[in-house]
Amino acid sequence: MKKFYFALIALLFFGLNTNAQDMSLESLKAKKAELAAKAAEAQATADKINGEIGGLQKEIDMMSGWMKGLAGNLGFGLNSFSNWAAAANPNSSASNLGLNLTAHANKLTEKTLWNNKLIIQEGFQKVNTAGLDDAPDLLDEANHTVDLLNFASLYGYRIHPKFAITALGEFNSSVRNFLEPGVIDIGVGGTWTPTNNLVVVIHPLNYNIAFSGVGENPTSSGSLGAKVRADYTNSYNIGGRNVNFSSTLSTFLPYTGAKNLPSPTDPENLAANVGPFQYSWINNVSFEVWRGIGVGVGFGLRGAEFESADTQSFYNLGLSYNI
Repeated sequence: MKKFYFALIALLFFGLNTNAQDMSLESLKAKKAELAAKAAEAQATADKINGEIGGLQKEIDMMSGWMKGLAGNLGFGLNSFSNWAAAANPNSSASNLGLNLTAHANKLTEKTLWNNKLIIQEGFQKVNTAGLDDAPDLLDEANHTVDLLNFASLYGYRIHPKFAITALGEFNSSVRNFLEPGVIDIGVGGTWTPTNNLVVVIHPLNYNIAFSGVGENPTSSGSLGAKVRADYTNSYNIGGRNVNFSSTLSTFLPYTGAKNLPSPTDPENLAANVGPFQYSWINNVSFEVWRGIGVGVGFGLRGAEFESADTQSFYNLGLSYNI
């Protein structure tokens, strides 16, 4: 009988101890979940405050003087064949280089703003087919594959923290073939800055001078119209790495349908002349890997019937560096 009572007491003790352990484990899990929820809430609050601090610091920096920046992509490639029988050109070599630079210098005060932006896109390709008798015209030939130059200067008087009366001068051409083709814009109107990263220019009074670059005697034409330009620049932190993005959209909308520029497909046919409507969209994205060095992508679209009957486009990929 004593053994029976002893076994019963031991069983009750084991059951109570197990139940106590289960209760202790559940309470620890609940406590952990409660603390995790508080930590997440505190982190969300901290992130919000840090975001506000960053925004205020940007405004302080802008109001304190010039805000300057320079970013660039560099892409390159090399290949060479020497007596390689399977190649179309057994003795040949080729190299290509792509360069993309975006620079800005902006100044903001309580009453004025002055934004300047420069975009340069260059691409080069060199082909050497020495010893190839059927293609002598390709020997040591260096070609421009991309050639773009865009500069804009915007100055204005701020009548509201997010709106200003402004004047804009914009130049769009190429480095090598200067103004063949090319465009110059001068106009006045208003500029909206909903955030520090976005500048939207709407100028209903703008004079556009377009240089066709078509035929032996390139022509130019002036037109009155509306200028719309938007610049967006921002940096994001993704997984501890900086991602920098810059985008520029610029367009000219003529008020008249006058067709006074030669068609690129038929420059001698006056009946085929085209108007000065145009747009450009240029983008640059860079992914930082180490101390400002990373991978960059540049791409763009352009439509201008007096330059090309088809939509123009380009892209480049290479190493990037941001200052």
